[in-house]
Amino acid sequence: MNVITNILSQLAYMVWDIYWGLALGFILSSLIRAFISTESISAKLGKDSVKALSLSTFFGAISSSCSYAAASMARALMLKGATWSNAVAFMVASTNLVFEIFIVIVSLLGWAFFGGEVIGGLFFIIVSAILISKFFPAKVKDEAKEHLTAPEAEKSDDPHAHHQMGKSCCKHDMKMDNDKHLKNASFFSNLKTASGHYYMDVTMVGKDILIGLVVSAILMIVVPDAFWRGLFLSGNSTLPHFVVLSWNAIVGIFIAIIAFVCSVGNIVMAAVLWQGGISFGGVIAFILSDLVTIPMLMVFRKYYGNRTMWYLLVILVISIFATSLFLDYSFAALNWIPKAHTGGMQMTGRHFSWNYQTWLNLFFIPVSLIYFYWGRKSMK
Repeated sequence: MNVITNILSQLAYMVWDIYWGLALGFILSSLIRAFISTESISAKLGKDSVKALSLSTFFGAISSSCSYAAASMARALMLKGATWSNAVAFMVASTNLVFEIFIVIVSLLGWAFFGGEVIGGLFFIIVSAILISKFFPAKVKDEAKEHLTAPEAEKSDDPHAHHQMGKSCCKHDMKMDNDKHLKNASFFSNLKTASGHYYMDVTMVGKDILIGLVVSAILMIVVPDAFWRGLFLSGNSTLPHFVVLSWNAIVGIFIAIIAFVCSVGNIVMAAVLWQGGISFGGVIAFILSDLVTIPMLMVFRKYYGNRTMWYLLVILVISIFATSLFLDYSFAALNWIPKAHTGGMQMTGRHFSWNYQTWLNLFFIPVSLIYFYWGRKSMK
């Protein structure tokens, strides 16, 4: 009974820690998407160039943070002529370079990990673009294109419930962009559209965030520190440092693949892994791997076919692994890696107190609820 009480207490503290940041991030994201038109986005992403890759990253960063919605939108962009490198860049930015992710990372892990996420996300995009251009066979691309445009690809029997919702959200977004809504609409109309985006985002990722919080609370209470230290080879002095860092990156990727958690839920679990002793790069590898979870791979297979799914998996995993090692060595050289494996998740003995976080939650809880229900009404 004491274990259950501790788990529920940790869960409550985690929700309280991240609520205002989540609400603010999702609200900002919805406002940007509603007030900044992406009507001509696909026309600018048909070439593999630095400019097109930069635009893909920018448009991804101002869009939804849900992996499934990002995959759906990337598919829509490819149908309109976007290249593979730009589509992947869009997905990476859409899931890792957005406001709500940044706010929660700073709240739970600190500013060093914010820097790691931004620099790592951009490095990930560059490496994946290079690998796609060099090692993604034209035959596989043609096969994926055939699968992409096949009538079966339009069916809704997708392997994950979020994906179907992501498809609906994508259609809603594309409609808003293509009917020149922003040019003629009033401020109030755009704000109403923003509330609809907010409702869709929260509905899509809410379950994943909750799963991440619950699993993280359980792991913090139930799993002993000795297990984490052994898994991450913490304090191991017999193996070369490169081997330890590589192992941490591999473990981070593997845990993400089987965890079935995406978006902000990954950040909560990443904080648990960091507290358990995983390397700095291993944390970022875990966070970036939300595009290679098993449900996401099933989405890729549904869209592009089996061979393309496997090529994407290999290219993305290699890119994440390279990003992890790059961050470990570069941040260590700059002395930017936190010395202690502690952070906002270390909540033992905490008590409620009146501080800036309390006032922010008291403001954003009612505002977010009102905004959510307004968005739900606007989607009907």
